[in-house]
Amino acid sequence: MNKPQPNQSEDYDSPWKEVLTLFFPEFMEFFFPDVHAAIDWSRGFEFLDKEMQRLSAKAAVGRRTVDKLARIWLKNGAELRVLIHIEVQGQRETEFPQRMFVYNYRLFDRHKSPIASFAILTDEDTNWRPNEYRTEIFGTELSLKFTAVKLTDYRARQAELERSNNPFGIVVLAQLAASQTHGDTEGRLWKKLEIAKLLYARGYERERVIALLEFLDALLRLPDELDNAFSEKLEEHTEEHKMKYVTSFERIGIRKGMEKGMEKGMEIGKVEGKIEIILLLLKQRFGSLGDEIESHIRHFSLTQLEELSVQLLNFASMAELQSWLSLHPPSNFVNGTTNGSLEL
Repeated sequence: MNKPQPNQSEDYDSPWKEVLTLFFPEFMEFFFPDVHAAIDWSRGFEFLDKEMQRLSAKAAVGRRTVDKLARIWLKNGAELRVLIHIEVQGQRETEFPQRMFVYNYRLFDRHKSPIASFAILTDEDTNWRPNEYRTEIFGTELSLKFTAVKLTDYRARQAELERSNNPFGIVVLAQLAASQTHGDTEGRLWKKLEIAKLLYARGYERERVIALLEFLDALLRLPDELDNAFSEKLEEHTEEHKMKYVTSFERIGIRKGMEKGMEKGMEIGKVEGKIEIILLLLKQRFGSLGDEIESHIRHFSLTQLEELSVQLLNFASMAELQSWLSLHPPSNFVNGTTNGSLEL
């Protein structure tokens, strides 16, 4: 059995940011169904990333992990800001409740309206369940109660997670597996393959499969030899069940490029993976994009796609997206070949 030394610095926050951004309505439905039912999703939602960045810089309390601020509308017509915090460092943090309080009151002070605060705790300490901050001196008391979900509680709900059609069933299975197989790469290989098979059986559209496979790759990292074995076994499974969502070529290209010096294959894989995620996010915000816009984006180079991924959450409307695209003509990169120029 391969047992690498424990690595406490494993980066789980970035993949959580990705899936939370891509699947925000499903996130709320999975973890907070009552809140999800009260939201008017037909009005859409907006991530306030710039405001959250300013808030984090001012608060500067403890170690910051995944913090997202979203503006949503309730079915009663009220506008609400929702603060999501995901604690992914894998251990308890004494100052965590204080940070939740600081973020909440700073947002309240700025907007003069209630702020709903939620936390997802991914650590392994089953006794650490913070959901309140309180301080009192000479009769003056400040307090905040917030809603917190402990992922270790889902260990007893394995069958439910495996049946769930919500993407966060896969996400939670992956997070639990990351802890369960820490230091056991062979065990991680089989657990990762098991979850990937469940993902493929969901019947999701291709863009979702790619996004969730990237999440699996990020949380359940394997040495190259075992990663290649994973690709081969997943390919066998998809061929046997006629589930050709993502080939092993594409998966390896997205994650680390093709082996044996195939640099062009690596570039193609990264570009294709980035395109699918960006298109999925844009469709969630604006609905159908139309063939012309999709074609425009599919002709972007990796550098252009990375620039678009930084900008896309700032677009308040389809018109703003179209205006930005009109100023950024494609580089004609499609599957390693060049094509005629496009006009939007």
